[in-house]
Amino acid sequence: MSRRTHEPGLHPTRPAGPLQRGYFWLSARPLHILVFLTPVIIAAELGALGLGGDGIGAQLAAHRMLVRFFELFGVLGLHLPALALVIALIVQHVLSKDRWRIEPIVPAAMVVESAFLTGPLLILVLILQPGSPAAAALEGGPDFLSPKSGILLALGAGLYEEMLFRLVVITAMHFVAADLLRLPDTAAKVIAVLVSAVLFALHHDTTLPAMMGGGTDWRLFSFYFIAGVYFGVLFLARGLGIAVGVHACYDLLVLVIMPGFAGSE
Repeated sequence: MSRRTHEPGLHPTRPAGPLQRGYFWLSARPLHILVFLTPVIIAAELGALGLGGDGIGAQLAAHRMLVRFFELFGVLGLHLPALALVIALIVQHVLSKDRWRIEPIVPAAMVVESAFLTGPLLILVLILQPGSPAAAALEGGPDFLSPKSGILLALGAGLYEEMLFRLVVITAMHFVAADLLRLPDTAAKVIAVLVSAVLFALHHDTTLPAMMGGGTDWRLFSFYFIAGVYFGVLFLARGLGIAVGVHACYDLLVLVIMPGFAGSE
C-alpha cells in the first residue's frame, strides 16, 4: 500500500471545494503567499545590498548561507535566493491549477494573523525570566540600528531565516526521513522540525559575556530552540507566508518598536 505524503509547508494539489475557499485555505496558497511576501522580499533585498546602512548586508547571515547553498551547484548571484523563491511559488501556483485571482483581503488579514501569532513568542520571553538576554533583546535591541536599518534587518532576517531553516531544512529532512528512511509522515515532520529548531538555535549567538564566565546561555539557547519549533509548526500548519510574517513581526518589535519607545522616554 502506497503512502500519500506531501511536501511540508505545501498543501497537496487537489480541487478545492466550497469549504476550502476561505481565508485559511487561500492564505496557504502560493499566489497569496507571493503577494504577501513581495514587500518583504523587496525590503530584504535592499538590506542584502546594504542600502539600509549600518552593515545590514553583513548581518544577514542566513542570506549568505543561502547564497553559498546555490554556489554548491555552481550558480552564483546575490539575488538568487529571492529569485528562486519567487519562481518556486509561481511554478507551484501553475501546477496547482488555481485561478490567477487575488483576494485583496487575504494578504491584509495575513498581516493581522502574523501580528497575533507573535504573542506566544512574547510570552516565551517572559517565561524565560525578564532578566535573561532574550528579554533584554525584547526591551531594547541593538542600539546602533537606525529605524530604517532595523526594519530592513527585521524583514530580511524573517525572510531568509525562514527560507533557510524552514523551507530548506524542514523540506530536506522530511524528504530524508519520509522518502528515504520510510518513516511515517508524522514522525518525519517531527524530526524535521526538531532538527531545524536545533540548527536555528545554533545559528544564533547564545554565548554568555566574558564577565559572566562565558559558555552557553542555556536560557537563550532554549528560547531560540522553542522559537524554532514554533516557527516550524507554523510552517507546516499555515505555510511559509505566515511563518515569515510572524518571524518578521517579532524582529520588528525587537529591533524597531521597543527601541523607539525606549528612545522616546
